[in-house]
Amino acid sequence: MEEIAKQNAGAPAWPALMGVQALIIGALAVMFLGASAERDVRVSEMDKRLLALDIPRASHAVEGALKAAQNPVALRDSDVLRVTSFLALAGSGAGLRVNDIQIEVIPEAQSQPGVEVVEAIIDINGDLYDLPIFVDGAHRQRALGALQSLAFDVKAGGEAQGRVRFRYHRPMFQDTDWIGPHLAISTPGASAATEVLIAASELRAWRIFNEQGDARNSLAMSARARAARELPPNLVHLRKAGGRFVWDADAGIAIR
Repeated sequence: MEEIAKQNAGAPAWPALMGVQALIIGALAVMFLGASAERDVRVSEMDKRLLALDIPRASHAVEGALKAAQNPVALRDSDVLRVTSFLALAGSGAGLRVNDIQIEVIPEAQSQPGVEVVEAIIDINGDLYDLPIFVDGAHRQRALGALQSLAFDVKAGGEAQGRVRFRYHRPMFQDTDWIGPHLAISTPGASAATEVLIAASELRAWRIFNEQGDARNSLAMSARARAARELPPNLVHLRKAGGRFVWDADAGIAIR
């Protein structure tokens, strides 16, 4: 988890190029607000700034900052197969049978604009004592997954069946398909800034995502520690007598 915390520390400073980045991101914001407005025939101040922009230097600044800001702990669309495969292997490696894994967006859990909350929902069954092994192993991946809840029915003797939920976060990227067509009918020469503006939009999304990286790390580590503390002693009784238990990252364990 220390390595994850370091990854979430944010992008390094680019002092000599920050002015270029600010210009590009500012231009992007102005363009977005005015994209649907009626076009004035006059050359706008923003068009003048884009025409005066040193494109190679701006591209270097934005691409370098983007590379530094991209955070491997985010669950991107391209990571879904890898993460679900890892969870399936972690379950089978712990001796459990993984019946199904789904990734779902959790709209009610959205707390930061620009960051989407998703959960991996894993349906599994097997021996109750193998569950803490799976929970611990499932944390050992690049994408930062925080244990959110467990709900299991347990038979006397330890056979358990239920559901585990791990919570992940990912940046929400703005639609940039309009930038090229917009600049194509803008002031001649402005379209040269298309690629750097698209990269700046992605950079902005990553910076928003990284703003609360430390808080997400802290919650994930707290949930993992709480599960490790509360599950083992309670599972002893459940394995012997059977029953149903629910564990939640905020409320802890409840046996019914």
